[in-house]
Amino acid sequence: MKKLYSALLLSALALLAAGQSQAAHPAVKRACGQAPAAPGLIDGKSATEQSMRLVAGSVRGFADESLKYLTCLDNQPISTAYMAQPSFRAALAAHREEVADKLEVTVNAYNSQLRSFKSQQAQVAQN
Repeated sequence: MKKLYSALLLSALALLAAGQSQAAHPAVKRACGQAPAAPGLIDGKSATEQSMRLVAGSVRGFADESLKYLTCLDNQPISTAYMAQPSFRAALAAHREEVADKLEVTVNAYNSQLRSFKSQQAQVAQN
């Protein structure tokens, strides 16, 4: 039952993250570029070792790029005229939170699929 609730929570978070807008303010795009896109994940129960390794590399790359992007947002190399506007600061904070949430959801979903993969491999080894 606990696994079902965890799976439902992960699914809901993934849908929430997918539905959120990744549209950053043009000033943010000029300063930091576009937010990294999350890689596609695979089902750990039916994945091969090679495909899991490829996805692991994609997730690591996404995590690295996301952390660089978040660092850029935190350093705020954006015009002080924009930063003086409370609405811009609020939008920047919301965008940063959105990117951080997408990173967390993606890494958690990958880890869940990795656990499924390892569980499947353990069952195969026992037979």
